[in-house]
Amino acid sequence: MIILRQHVNLFVKMLLLFVAVIFITLLLYGRSYQQDVKVITQQVTNADLSNLEFFVQQLDGNIDQLATTAYTLLRDPTVRDFEQIGLLDHLIDRNETIRSVLEKLSLQSVTSNLVNTITVYNVENKDYLSSDSDSRIDPSLLSSPLANGWTYTAPTDQRASGGDFRMVLSDPADYSSTPQLANMIMEVRFPASNLQKLLGDIQAPYGGYTFLYHPGMGLINPPGTDANIIQGLVSSLGNLSSQKNDYSIVTYKDKRYLVSSVWSSSLGWQVIHYSPLEQMLKPLESSRSSFFTASFVLLGLGILFSLLLFRQIQRPINVLLRAVNRLKEGQWSTRIRLKTNSEFTVLNESFNEMAVQIQSLIERVYMEQLRAKDAYLKQLQSQINPHFLYNCLFFIKSKAGVGDTAAVTAMALNLGEYYRYITRLDHDMTTVGDELKLLENYLSIQNLRKQRIEYNIEVPKPLLGEAIPRLLIQPLVENAIVHGIEKKAGAGYISISGKAIGEHIEFTVEDSGAGMNDSEINGLLAKLNEPERGESGCGLWNVQQRLKHQFGPASGLSIQPSELGGIHVKLRIDKKEGK
Repeated sequence: MIILRQHVNLFVKMLLLFVAVIFITLLLYGRSYQQDVKVITQQVTNADLSNLEFFVQQLDGNIDQLATTAYTLLRDPTVRDFEQIGLLDHLIDRNETIRSVLEKLSLQSVTSNLVNTITVYNVENKDYLSSDSDSRIDPSLLSSPLANGWTYTAPTDQRASGGDFRMVLSDPADYSSTPQLANMIMEVRFPASNLQKLLGDIQAPYGGYTFLYHPGMGLINPPGTDANIIQGLVSSLGNLSSQKNDYSIVTYKDKRYLVSSVWSSSLGWQVIHYSPLEQMLKPLESSRSSFFTASFVLLGLGILFSLLLFRQIQRPINVLLRAVNRLKEGQWSTRIRLKTNSEFTVLNESFNEMAVQIQSLIERVYMEQLRAKDAYLKQLQSQINPHFLYNCLFFIKSKAGVGDTAAVTAMALNLGEYYRYITRLDHDMTTVGDELKLLENYLSIQNLRKQRIEYNIEVPKPLLGEAIPRLLIQPLVENAIVHGIEKKAGAGYISISGKAIGEHIEFTVEDSGAGMNDSEINGLLAKLNEPERGESGCGLWNVQQRLKHQFGPASGLSIQPSELGGIHVKLRIDKKEGK
């Protein structure tokens, strides 16, 4: 058995070593690959954020310049003359003022890098001047408070692209909430196509596109982009209203994208750039493919090695293990006939020789155990008899001394029937009916002695033919009399019943004696389950040991208080486990 265990351990260790090498290699590569992905992702993220920050810085500069132009024009003397042209009509040349204002509006408009339109509106005269002759002031602007900063107006036609950003100022500035009372309104507007062109000009090293996003105003994306991808990425990003620079990896339609965003403080929009992550990780794909190819080759070689190891070592070991298991199951004629290499041939021949010796030894030991067990059961059974015999002999002696010949005769007849039954030691088993006849004799003898015991026996007729060990119920009745009824004054009552439940037979003995409390019952049960007992004379312990030895651990005695006042003893026999 030592050689067998060494071979099994050797095979397992070799397989575990191979699996450990593969696992450690994959683990190290996985950690290296994850680190490379992390480094590349961080580098690309930093580059994207730097490019976006530079772009936003330029964009904010152009927009701030346009806003500064608007504030400057509001304070320009010529523009203010146009604001008061109704009052100063007799002091200034109206046409010259209008021409001068138009020149300044056009000049300031072209100085910006963004295509824009600057318009001034005289609220009192309802006159307006614009750097674009086709531009008009929307009269609805005067019906509601003016918004702070830049606002975006989407195109009315859903099929059209772009829209306009505009900033509207009032003079005086305090009248922004009631523009209809102001002297003049100035509007600076530039089309979103400016931003679309700038976004389209951004060159990303790993592809992808840049777009503008505002939670309440929507998207502005350059031509050629996939609006579905952009909308899906925005939906996956969640809350983008925070005014900070950030990045995240977003999965959309089973593809991963690196999404970077920078806040534009001038517009109040997020400038977002996305790049396919697979494009960034493309340099790692080649090395990963080579690694996995080598891993599969190594795995194939390992499988081939395992098969050879199995055929040369594990298969003979399995044959040997099956032979050992058959020996354990009692198939003593088991022999190994497999022809293998010289080492296992010697081992198999040694096993066959050992099996022959074990078969001979086991058969001898088994027969000795059967004889010893039979002697032990007979010894346990014989321990029960002296208790009852001593009491009966003392009764006969006492009645003979007073000349009660009728009691002596009845006692002798019942005792003779009883003793004729228990002295048939050639058969350990009897029927339930014969055992109940023994109880009738025993209880008759006890009534002769006590003259205060009533009893009732209820056992179904089909159960009377069942085979049970001899002297199995009598010790329970004796215990009820000696330890129950005799310890209580007055008449006593004993109930004996039996029933079959499936593969089990149960007998119960109840008495109206002194009874026992829970602590005493638990102590008695503990004594019944002791493997050995030094003193003789304990009938319940003998019954318990006989049941356990002959019918297995599912059989035995259970004790609990009885409704009659004494104790309730249940004897359970498991016929399935009977030997």
